[in-house]
Amino acid sequence: MGVGILELSSPESHHLCNVMHARIGSAITVLNGKGFHAYGTLAVADGKCAQIRIERIDKFEHPNHPTTLLQAVLKNSNNDYIVREATAIGVAEIIFFETQNTECKLKEKIGNKLLRWKQTAVEACKQSGNPFLPKISYFEKLESINLLPFGTKLFGGLKESSQPIKKVISTHHPKSNICMAIGPEGDFSPSEYAHLIGYGFIECRLTHPNVLRSETAAIYALSVLDQLTNF
Repeated sequence: MGVGILELSSPESHHLCNVMHARIGSAITVLNGKGFHAYGTLAVADGKCAQIRIERIDKFEHPNHPTTLLQAVLKNSNNDYIVREATAIGVAEIIFFETQNTECKLKEKIGNKLLRWKQTAVEACKQSGNPFLPKISYFEKLESINLLPFGTKLFGGLKESSQPIKKVISTHHPKSNICMAIGPEGDFSPSEYAHLIGYGFIECRLTHPNVLRSETAAIYALSVLDQLTNF
């Protein structure tokens, strides 16, 4: 992406000209999902091949503590909701996985789901202005995910021994990437609890005494982490 004329793809041209009704001379902001915002005006208003005259480009830096959401697959459209809201918050990566208590199995249709989630993330970037498109992936089980690269590791839990997320962050002072794991509607199984703890994950209680739905817990946790580590 550089200063000059930028030609949009057919789907983006259709959306800009036929859905958003942009006209020649309209101010346009373009994102590439890799940390750049380009600003310009619509030079050719063609629903199949729109062109934008780029006049300025801004580069954004990654957050101080990029966050990965390790999310158990949920039912119905809750996964889409998580992708949309987590992208708007600015999560760096979303890893979906199935657990022993997962009610919705996606193995046979995961290809279509990944395409849908990635498109949802693109739309969320455009709506929110997030300059970074998150990486989205899927694993059949928690044990298949490489958990070693993450610096600060947390997971949502309901045990009395769990610590408030603010206390965990203030105690461990994250200096690198963060991973937040959220379980399914039926919570993690005992063996999955043990697996996470064995890899250094710390159990966090998000609210007290209320119990959050899994999709709510994910967005709540990401919002709190963003406030605690990137401001």
